Amino acid sequence: QHLLHISWAERPLRGSPFHVTVHGPSEASRIVCSGEGLHQGVLGQEIKSLIDTRRAGPGDLTARCVGPTKPAYCELYDHQNNTYTLSIKPQESGKHELIIEYNGDQVPGSPFNLRVAAAPDASRVHVYGPGVEHGVLDTFQSRFVCETKGAGAGQLTVRIRGPRGAFRVEMEREYQKDRTIICRYDPCEPGEYQLHIKWSGSHVPGSPFVVNIFKTAAELAAYLERHPQGAGGGGHSNGAIFDF
Repeated sequence: QHLLHISWAERPLRGSPFHVTVHGPSEASRIVCSGEGLHQGVLGQEIKSLIDTRRAGPGDLTARCVGPTKPAYCELYDHQNNTYTLSIKPQESGKHELIIEYNGDQVPGSPFNLRVAAAPDASRVHVYGPGVEHGVLDTFQSRFVCETKGAGAGQLTVRIRGPRGAFRVEMEREYQKDRTIICRYDPCEPGEYQLHIKWSGSHVPGSPFVVNIFKTAAELAAYLERHPQGAGGGGHSNGAIFDF
């Protein structure tokens, strides 16, 4: 606290002495930033992080974010306790650079590499393989592939309905960072199976797949003549989930 004396002709001005509060220099190095929104997000969804300035003293907090070709919108919400919520709204997917400054100095971790994934698009998921086709039990191959490349960030869900106790569901990624998922459900008795395959809650093209499994090749041939597209049905169900 300081007192500022101002006088004219040795007489103090009205209000003098003035009370002046002088704060110490702000320290951007004491800013703490946290939250997944500093490093990753999904286009069209909330991307948020928390910024704590309580140990840094008074200052001016700013944030800006730049994408591959377009800037992202940044909004700081003041909680009135020297903490802030940073909300980012990108205009495009891809790698973004997030710069957070306090009194013109970058805070620890800035610039942050923010990767914005495309919004989930179930129509871009491609499902194929013998496991989604009619067949004969003794020679049936239940393997099928879900290719999610280009479908954005999301969750792959596979749920199968069929005769009770007739199968189990397995899902595995072909390679650790691959977008191709190999699925198996290994039925052990004939019947009708429905494969509900969803990407972030939405059915992929062709889902639900209806697969009929027969005891003999003759039964399969007869069925295909009568019902080339199959029909719905269901009983016991099981499933598996994969996140991207």
